[in-house]
Amino acid sequence: MQNIHYVFVSLLGGLIVPLQLAMIHAFRSTSGASQIQSTFFLYVGGAIASLIIALFIDGSIKPPTYQQTSWWMWLSGLLGAFYILCMFLAAPHIGITNTLLWVFLGQMIFATVMDSSGFLGLQVKKLDGFKLLGLGLIFIGGLIMIYSENRNAIS
Repeated sequence: MQNIHYVFVSLLGGLIVPLQLAMIHAFRSTSGASQIQSTFFLYVGGAIASLIIALFIDGSIKPPTYQQTSWWMWLSGLLGAFYILCMFLAAPHIGITNTLLWVFLGQMIFATVMDSSGFLGLQVKKLDGFKLLGLGLIFIGGLIMIYSENRNAIS
């Protein structure tokens, strides 16, 4: 596998998400901020970190060429805020593990649709039985985790 280092970068990104959920829960619990306010402060911190990293890597911030973009390309931040908010709302009630499992399944289902259709200009990736089997196994894993949690709650 020639791109193995990207697998590890992706794994690192995945390790950060549960940590982020726990940290924002602690922030919300101790700061008195609401869920949506906590999300706002998370994004302020992310914007500052992105600015510092961009300045370090690129040396400056260059304005985008607005004329070459479409309106929907600017909605990514809105989608990111909604994504984070959904996780922050769910995690205190169903736990970080279950939240991330169902978020992951949602991501995989939509990513599969996007890849197989070439959505938003992506290169088309063929959908096959193995990919569908993988999605099914993730779903079954989610059901097992829900069953396990409910079984433990009853006993």
